[in-house]
Amino acid sequence: MNKKKRIMVLDVEGLSTCRPYNIGWIIGDKHGNIYSEESMAILPCIWENLQNCFCAKEMTHKNIEEILSDIENETEKRKYIYNSVKDAKKKMLETLITNNVSEIWAYNCPFDKSSIKRLFGEDWKMINNLVTFYDIIPAILHTKLLTKKYVNFCNDNGYVTEKGNIQTKAEIVYRYLKNDKTFEEEHTGLSDCKIEYEILLTAIKTKKKIEKQSPPAWRILKQFCEANEIEIKIPVGE
Repeated sequence: MNKKKRIMVLDVEGLSTCRPYNIGWIIGDKHGNIYSEESMAILPCIWENLQNCFCAKEMTHKNIEEILSDIENETEKRKYIYNSVKDAKKKMLETLITNNVSEIWAYNCPFDKSSIKRLFGEDWKMINNLVTFYDIIPAILHTKLLTKKYVNFCNDNGYVTEKGNIQTKAEIVYRYLKNDKTFEEEHTGLSDCKIEYEILLTAIKTKKKIEKQSPPAWRILKQFCEANEIEIKIPVGE
């Protein structure tokens, strides 16, 4: 008997040139049922990220500081599970196979996919042959964000770049969907996964066609504004 297929929502933390030092994932389905969660830190990759960052302050945000502090805790009180690169790869593969996962969803998927590819190195085919990666951004963009309401929300709150592009960062989209302007991402793998899973489910619940890839969101939004004669307000610097 074939088990029902589940999905993995994935979030990684790390430099775009390094292997991820923090990986979070949720195993769930498209109805909102969660079967397992994971929050792992990969110690060799923490040092790798720190050594390769030309600006240490950029990387030592609260995520890394939290992990380094967590290491000092007694094992049973730790927030993260600590793994070697080998064990992290093994755990991810086993999770995908055990749960019959065929889809991995991530917010700004190319970044997360590239990071996992660096982690697996020569073993990348083991992942690539098992699952397909999909981006949450086009899913939510084409179901909930191509509206005058979202554009006005970004205009009113300064979520427009200097180049006049409407922003679609997960934090901003979540603020819009939850009507909570104070929300801030923690920028840890698992906590970010949780809001990104909610964003994906919001798109699915619209029962509209779920786009899994598209041109850049800012370009689609700019075209939408032009077609509907909606003004984009570029923030004026102080």
